[in-house]
Amino acid sequence: MKMSLLAQIVAEEKDRIEKMITGYEAALLTLPKGVLVSKPVKGNHYFYLQYRDGKKTVSKYIGKESDKVTDIKLQIERRKQIDILLKSLREEYALAQKYMGE
Repeated sequence: MKMSLLAQIVAEEKDRIEKMITGYEAALLTLPKGVLVSKPVKGNHYFYLQYRDGKKTVSKYIGKESDKVTDIKLQIERRKQIDILLKSLREEYALAQKYMGE
């Protein structure tokens, strides 16, 4: 059975979205989850990465304000951006599936 042009375009878009979702999910595995928390101690600020591990909250010591802290802040921001993109892509994927009758 020959696909209509529109169905073919939607199928190609669905494949493209699948690849993007897979790529972004792989990228998430390399980025830290959680938030950076600053704790003042004797006039200095020490940073901890806090995240959930099951029901536990884990605090991982990062150190004083440094390039490492800045890098982790950027990685956390990138993770948030990817989460937003993934939500949008999953909605588009669901629409493509609906159109394709899947």
